[in-house]
This record gives sequence, C-alpha cells and structure tokens, in this order.
Amino acid sequence: MLRRLQSDYLRTIRTLRFLVREGIQWRELRATDGRASGSTLRRRLDDWHATGVLRRVHAVLVRMARSSPEAGAWDVAVDSCSVRAKRGGELTGPNPTDRGKPGTKSHLAVATDGLPLAVIPSAANVHDTKLFPELLRLAQVVCAKAGKVYADAGYDSADNRWLCLRDGIRPYIRKIGEPHGSGLGRVRCVVEHGCSWILANKRLDRRQDRLGRIVLALLTAAAIFVVAQRLVAA
Repeated sequence: MLRRLQSDYLRTIRTLRFLVREGIQWRELRATDGRASGSTLRRRLDDWHATGVLRRVHAVLVRMARSSPEAGAWDVAVDSCSVRAKRGGELTGPNPTDRGKPGTKSHLAVATDGLPLAVIPSAANVHDTKLFPELLRLAQVVCAKAGKVYADAGYDSADNRWLCLRDGIRPYIRKIGEPHGSGLGRVRCVVEHGCSWILANKRLDRRQDRLGRIVLALLTAAAIFVVAQRLVAA
C-alpha cells in the first residue's frame, strides 16, 4: 500500500514537471502508467496549496542546498516580471509596461548564488513596494539569516528600508531619481536570471490559469524544480 502511494505521488510530480515545462493544457493530460491525469493533478495542487506542502518542500530543499557549515548570512535580491493574461482571472490587472493589457506579475526573491527563495503572484498593476514585506518575510523563512537585500528603485520606500533594518538586514535599494552606476546591477542581475529561469517554463510565460491559487502553486513548483536541479547537479 505504501509503495503504491509513493508511486502515485511520484507520477503526480513527474506530471507536474511536464505541465510546467511544456505548457500542455489540463484536458490534454491523460492518465497512463507514468503520468497522472489533469484532474488528479489539479486536485493534488489544491490539496498541496491548502496544506502548505509546496512551501515546506521548497524551504527544505533550499536549506539542503545551503547546508554547509561555512554558509553565513544570505544576501538576497528581489525583482518582478510580468506576463500577459489573455484569459483574465484572479490576480490580473492592466499592465503599465504592456499598453494596459491584462497581465500578472511574478515577484521573486533569490539568494545571490541564484537559489529562488520566494515567489508571489499579483496583478500586473500592483506596485512592487506593496509586495516587498511579504516577499522579504517568505525569503527569511528559508534563510538562516539574511545579511543584505538588493533591489531597484521600484522598491524604494522608507517603510521597506525600515523593515530590513528592523531585522538586522542592510538594504541596498536604489532611490527614485538616483543616477544609475551604483554597481547594484552587477549584483541584481542574478534575480533577473531567476526571472528568466521561471519564465522559461511554457506554463508560466503566459497566464493560462484563472485561479490565483493555481498560479501560486505552479510558480512555487517551478522554484522547487530549480532548487532540485541544483541539488542533483551538486
């Protein structure tokens, strides 16, 4: 019985990886010996979202990837990227960078070695400063200790700086109107690469799902697969 249950979960995870990477539609997923059906996968994602399983798995894998004794405080970079949402649904809004067309924004926090620490979806017209507190909190959940936070002027806020300082984190956030050339771009490029890795998954480079909880689950799964690939390659 236990072996069969483990086999079912492994088949569901393989199907999830296939869905995220290839962008196949739910109805096109048929149950086979090596793959779960779309309805089964949707049901599992709902369960995992409700119980927080995906968040916990992500946290465990990140800690495994940074478990060396010499690992000190984590330096974190945050950024966001937007995708078009032609079908609408929850967490969509007019995208100011895409002529006001409906879109969804993915907010991402990564360690400066490239590990994704937190992902949050929002409507495309939600300002980055509003998501920073939750993004920082989720990143701290998987960090033993955060030392510095790097962000662009989209996160410029006295409140955001205060949140960092309150927790003993040094904020390196470019101020609005401050000229470029501070050198933060050389550090922040890693989060831009992180956004590219996430959106390299065909299911995420366009908003196809209408439910916000499914979008969050798929984003978290994509982050999990990035960390798992790092562990396998280590």
